[in-house]
Amino acid sequence: MSYSTWHNYGYGIRVDDIKEQSVERLQALLKLAPELDQKIRAWLSELDIAEPDWDDYMDFDQVYYLGLATILQQVIEEAEGLRLTACDDSSGATYLIYQPCYPWEITDRERDLTEESLVQMFSRYVNVLSDEPIEVGSQDVKNGG
Repeated sequence: MSYSTWHNYGYGIRVDDIKEQSVERLQALLKLAPELDQKIRAWLSELDIAEPDWDDYMDFDQVYYLGLATILQQVIEEAEGLRLTACDDSSGATYLIYQPCYPWEITDRERDLTEESLVQMFSRYVNVLSDEPIEVGSQDVKNGG
């Protein structure tokens, strides 16, 4: 018998705090990342889904099943050049966080990050999806033990 656990920590959001599920707003978010938008459109086309609903989009992540967290992660990476971690906790809540890394792994983009710039960046993308602001802060995400 095996048991696997993980612990991710960093600065970011609990994605499940975004309550609105608007396909139109999600499509507006995808327009900020044209390559991802095209990739998702091609995937939906392969499935013969012409009029996708929210759940169709949330099924895009067929590896980790993190739905909106994965989409946000990929949009931000393409649009901002910033590596974030999409993850979930033991209760299934999803998060998107910027994790600390070794100095030699820091990109030029990350070198100038501040807490304020991360709050602004997360807020900018959440605001595309919802009019309700969500908390941006330190996250301690554990799955298992």
